[in-house]
Amino acid sequence: MGRTTSRSLTGLAAAVATAAICLAAPQAASASSACDPSLVAPAGSLIGGLWRSNGGETSVFGCPATKEFGYPDKKGSWQRFRNGKIVWSPNLGGGALVRVFQKGDNIVFKWSGLGRDWDYFNVRWSKDGGRATQVQTGRLTPWSGQYLMAPYVQGGVGTTTNGHEVNKFAFIVQGCDKTTFGSDCGPWGIPTSISLAH
Repeated sequence: MGRTTSRSLTGLAAAVATAAICLAAPQAASASSACDPSLVAPAGSLIGGLWRSNGGETSVFGCPATKEFGYPDKKGSWQRFRNGKIVWSPNLGGGALVRVFQKGDNIVFKWSGLGRDWDYFNVRWSKDGGRATQVQTGRLTPWSGQYLMAPYVQGGVGTTTNGHEVNKFAFIVQGCDKTTFGSDCGPWGIPTSISLAH
């Protein structure tokens, strides 16, 4: 009777172990599709907080492609993601974040957390280090806004014939107030950029 019980327990243990392996397999598969934890910005990071609040790896930015880096010559930091880039630009306000990402055929440039309210915003963008184009855009809130650009439609900005061209688009923003004699504008933010292959 003792041998029968021992065999039954051994068989039960083997079945449990097999079931545990089968259950662990899907978890291992999903873990491999998660972002590299060594690249995720730590708690307390404004960039990491924005990324997490937008859905983390399922956000428009996707997984981090680099760690968060500071600038050697100024206060601020940046981090590149699979689908874009986020920059902390404290010269616009302590919590100011500017970011750019691709959404469909569009480039979306957004900013938020500016330290004061503005009547409107100026955006400058350039392609591959070329001459900058300045546009004026309204605000989403007094402290935030966005500029949407369809790079392969508007003015042939990203046209190509070989299908393998990579273009780098850079963006900066400043807030402005309307005054009796024109405009009173604040500083330009730290630039952010995105490279698109097509």
